[in-house]
Amino acid sequence: MSNNADSQPQGLPEAEHHRYGRILLAVTIAGLLFLAGQTARWWQEHRHAQRLREAVHQVYQRALAADPGRSPYGRLQFELGKLKAQSAQRLDMVELLAALSRRAPAGVRITSITMATASGMVSGLAATPEDLRRYQAALAAEAYFTLSVRKVETYASPLRFELDVKARDRSAPPRGDDQ
Repeated sequence: MSNNADSQPQGLPEAEHHRYGRILLAVTIAGLLFLAGQTARWWQEHRHAQRLREAVHQVYQRALAADPGRSPYGRLQFELGKLKAQSAQRLDMVELLAALSRRAPAGVRITSITMATASGMVSGLAATPEDLRRYQAALAAEAYFTLSVRKVETYASPLRFELDVKARDRSAPPRGDDQ
């Protein structure tokens, strides 16, 4: 017969149990320290993101001069669209000067330009009536401005003239020969 005590498996010695317990305790402490570090880092990032959101909200409030609402970026795009539409109907001094100078024949000289938001007046001198007619014909083809003769002093030499200037709506299709 066999001994019953020999057939039962024997456990680990007491020293091994303590050793594995210490290892488990060390891994648990290391895991808890790692989680605590990650939690602290997440909290710092969360606070930083919150400060950034508040700063962006303040910028939107300053830019929109009111409560930015639920979609401040969309409102900014809307306001930008309105500004672009308004600027499409304004006189641009640089473009006006370019249009006046590139179309001017040799006998024409611009002496002054007066501008408002969407209109203005150009004064100048023309050596001959033919120079003035050529200048008027050249300006009729201008895409961004409507230029029309306001007054011409034909008794003086050189001829003095004044042109009314109006900005064309750039959001509208360009004028063609059929219009």
